[in-house]
This record gives sequence, structure tokens and C-alpha cells, in this order.
Amino acid sequence: MSHEELLAEIKSRGYWRVEMRSTEYRDKRLPNRRAMQNLLSSATVSVRGWPYPYFPAEDIAYSGKWLEGRVNWSYHKEYWRIYESGQWLHYLCLPGAWIPREELFKGRSPLPSQHPGYVHIRGDVLFTLTEILHFAVGLAQGSVFAPTAFLSIQLHNTRDYMLYEEFQRPFFFIHKYVNPLDTPIEQQESVPAGQLSAVADQMALEMAVKVFEVFGWVPSEAAVRMLAEDQKKLIERRL
Repeated sequence: MSHEELLAEIKSRGYWRVEMRSTEYRDKRLPNRRAMQNLLSSATVSVRGWPYPYFPAEDIAYSGKWLEGRVNWSYHKEYWRIYESGQWLHYLCLPGAWIPREELFKGRSPLPSQHPGYVHIRGDVLFTLTEILHFAVGLAQGSVFAPTAFLSIQLHNTRDYMLYEEFQRPFFFIHKYVNPLDTPIEQQESVPAGQLSAVADQMALEMAVKVFEVFGWVPSEAAVRMLAEDQKKLIERRL
């Protein structure tokens, strides 16, 4: 499958689009393939089994100006590029857009109502955003975002998708929270590169809450505290 075909497949259902770069363009921040691969290896985040981003040694291509990677395995579908300027671009599918409802909610009775896709509060939103922001910190430490990092994180194609959580979670809701909008959920931030590590976790949590609000769920203060604790456990690999 070509990268164009993979991108079309990812974009056919719910997906994340992540773009990160410096606010000041400079050519040749990453002058060759070795520099790109070394930075990605050092910045990749692996806290729950599947890394962000997936770095497929057998499916990487170098053009002279960018390095790109892709994976298309089961519900893991990704395409990314890193440019010599240090710009990062990543397309990442939502698992709940590809896993059949009966498999996703195996053991639940009754099954949630039928929707075109399902979005897990922690795994698909909070944890993914936390990984993205920690990866951004790694890139910033490689000096590709100096002096200021620009981050654009978008969630696409989730109209009529439903938020879900495990039954045993204290704040699991009975009411359905469904995204009514056709438009992408987009969040943009510009942060001094040297400050990114200090604010990454809070930024990820705040971004996650904004996504939940589009779906109609406004977490209580207690729920936000619980999400923050789960985020901390993720980072410390205690989940």
C-alpha cells in the first residue's frame, strides 16, 4: 500500500493530525538521515506497550529532505514525516473507529448503541495527548523547536462518535456523550521550547478536557483530579 493509499484509509474514519514545528523556520536543523533517526529514537515515548510514534525500521523512507514512516497493522494505522527543518507531521487513526463494537465491548451487556466509532476517555484522548506532548518535549530537547514550539493537534471525523469508559470507573456515565459536529476539534499552542517540559502534562490534560466538552461531557473537579492521577500513573508506568 502506498503512503497516499494509507493516508486515505486513515482519513476515512476518525483520526488525529499532529503538526509540530518551530515558529522560526530554519533549513537543515536536521541535515541528514542519521540526525533525523537519532532524534526520533531519543524522543519516542513508550509508556504503555505501543510507542508514540511507531518507528518501523523496515518501513522507513528517506527523501533527502524528510524521513517518513508508516504502519498498517490491524487497528494500528499511522503515517508520519519529520523534515530537515525539524517539522513533525503525524496522522494516527482512532482504534475505536476500526475495532468491531462486539470486540471493543466484549463482556459488556447490553452493548452500547451503534455508532460509527468510539473514543476511550483515557486511552484514545488523555493518554494519546500525553504521549504527543512528551514526544514534543523530546523534540524540543533536540533543539529543533527553538526558540518557540508551535503545536497543532486536531481530531478529525468524529461526528456521532461516542465517548466511553470502563464500567468500574467511578465517573463512568450512563448518559451518552456523542460529538454532534462535523468540524475538526483543533487546538493550537505556542510555547517557548525551553518551557515545554514544565507544562506538557497540564497542557495534555487541558486539551483532553476540551475534547470531552465537544462531546458534551464536562468533567467534574473530582473527575479531573482522577484523570490527572491516571495521567501520572501512565507517565510513571504504574498502569
